[in-house]
Order: sequence, then C-alpha cells, then structure tokens
Amino acid sequence: MLVYATPEDLAPWTGATVPDNAEQLLRVASGLVADATITAWYTADASGLPTSTPIAQAFKDATCAHAAAMATAKVDPAGGAAVGVGAAVRKKVGSAEVEYAGAADAAAARSRLVDTLCPEAVRILRAAGLTPSGLG
Repeated sequence: MLVYATPEDLAPWTGATVPDNAEQLLRVASGLVADATITAWYTADASGLPTSTPIAQAFKDATCAHAAAMATAKVDPAGGAAVGVGAAVRKKVGSAEVEYAGAADAAAARSRLVDTLCPEAVRILRAAGLTPSGLG
C-alpha cells in the first residue's frame, strides 16, 4: 500500500508532537486518499506515487489533514472500529449507570474517521481537481 506522507510531514498538522501511532494513522489516511482519488487522472511513477509536485503535495496534505483529525480525536485504528483512547460512553457501578452526554456522538465521529475522509482532506483533494464534486 502506498503511503503519501511521513511522520515528519504530519508534525506541523498536529500542532504538537507526532503521535506514537503516526505511521498507522498515515497508512489509514493514505488508503482513504487513494480511495477518494481512484478515478483521478495524474502522472505517476512506477510505484504509483504522483510525479507532479502540486498533485503529490495535495496527496500529502490530504493524508496529513486526515491523520491529524484522527490524532486529535484519539482514534486508534488498530483497536478495531475506531477505538478512542480513554473514551467511555457509559460507566456502570453496581446497579447505577451513567451515560456521558455526547459520548455516543463522539464515538460515532471517531468511527467515521476510519472509513471516511475528514472534510478538510476532501477540500484539499477537490481543490487539486482530484475528486468528484459530490464527494464528502
């Protein structure tokens, strides 16, 4: 599988240190970028990477934007369907149960990030002419 960005590329997008699972996040994000651009026409090298600097930059930026969104949401793609680190929807002690307001929505948003590009990544690819206007 092609990976369009490196952990060093990701650092400025996160605004913090690179997450420990940066390579994993970039791999997932690259797969989503590849899916979103499956019908795009561009010149590629023998490995499949874009050769045009603006197109390669769009791939890298979209990948980093999405990986940063996953890092911000504390998504762990290896945890199955987007397990958020430290994210509890409800807790139960004895017969008492507490459900956190908005936690279910947050969990659903994290889950979507494993399967769907974030809006910023879609905008980057669309601006470069790499996705159909209906995507996102």
